Amino acid sequence: MNVLKERFGQLVATMSPRDRYLFMGLVLMVYGSVLGGFWYVGHHALANLHSRIDDEEQAYATLSGLASDQASASADIDRIEAELKKNSGTDLSSFVEKAAQKVGIASSLQVRDRETSADGNLQSKTFSVELTKITLQQVKDFLFELESTGYPLKITGARFKSTTLAGAKVLNVSLDVTAYTLLDAAATAAKEAP
Repeated sequence: MNVLKERFGQLVATMSPRDRYLFMGLVLMVYGSVLGGFWYVGHHALANLHSRIDDEEQAYATLSGLASDQASASADIDRIEAELKKNSGTDLSSFVEKAAQKVGIASSLQVRDRETSADGNLQSKTFSVELTKITLQQVKDFLFELESTGYPLKITGARFKSTTLAGAKVLNVSLDVTAYTLLDAAATAAKEAP
């Protein structure tokens, strides 16, 4: 190492003052270029790192939102399953008959089972409910009784026909009502097994 210093010192000593200034300028320019190159590479690496951090933070925020949505949906599922289990012992036809008795139109009622389908552990049964020769107020009271009790049902279709009986207008009503029940997990697994 000392040998190189001595040779470098001799080389610089033999240079004219003008050549020394040019040589020092060249050394400073190379030194500045190397520092500038390091700064440029470091600056872009840092910018790239900031960009990646921003992307990861955005992904984390999205995942946090999805986790929150999933937790909310899970709570909704638990609440709905509890509602379905609460009414699992009551068949829709008996529920409709009780509602008709409360309103006083049980003699005008006919309930027929139309179809049953299952989707996973949720079973839906569709019934045809026929009401004959009832007043509009009785229809309203009956529908209110069906909808307000919390039984898991949905009226999927309704047909009303107005007729005159002894000078008074009465209605013949046909409803398509779908009731939902929760199947137990063991029965669902047994059905799906080959």
